[in-house]
Amino acid sequence: MKLKTFIRHEPLLLLAILIIPFIITSCDKNDGDEPDPLVGTYVFSGATFGESVDIVVQDYLVTFSSGSDASIFVSEGLLGAAPCDDSTNAAIEFRENGTSYYVCLTETNESQMGTWVISSDRTTFTLNISNPRTLALEIINVIITETSISGSVENFPLPIDTAYPLGEVLPSGINFQTGKVNVTFTRVP
Repeated sequence: MKLKTFIRHEPLLLLAILIIPFIITSCDKNDGDEPDPLVGTYVFSGATFGESVDIVVQDYLVTFSSGSDASIFVSEGLLGAAPCDDSTNAAIEFRENGTSYYVCLTETNESQMGTWVISSDRTTFTLNISNPRTLALEIINVIITETSISGSVENFPLPIDTAYPLGEVLPSGINFQTGKVNVTFTRVP
């Protein structure tokens, strides 16, 4: 059959042949546009020390052994800058565009925390925090489930003395040390 005859007798078939590539292309684009499963809102749900750390608490040197609770230090370090009227509402939202925000559950307050990146092998999760100070917090050996993110931070910033703000200059040096901390975040439904 000649092309002219084909075009005249089979216009619907020709139209289908011309449209199918566009449909296939548009379907492929939608498949790639699904957000990363990490996108969502999370509360900090727990932390333990991964190694022994000495911290002065109320003028006493306290040794926190590996496995002991580190939640008070991690919560303040991660969520202390959240603009919440009630600090117990503080959470982190990982958005589809790679930004992270401090959000306040049951409140409308929020502020940008920084950005987030997950490695291609999904074993390292990096929070690039720019508020209140610049810090790249790398969570390694990440375990991701439908309800949580957990892993280890090798260099979590900790105070030497809790009587002073983290990073403040003291007569003996800067109120800053790092320690290994295991962290867990739970997804807010």
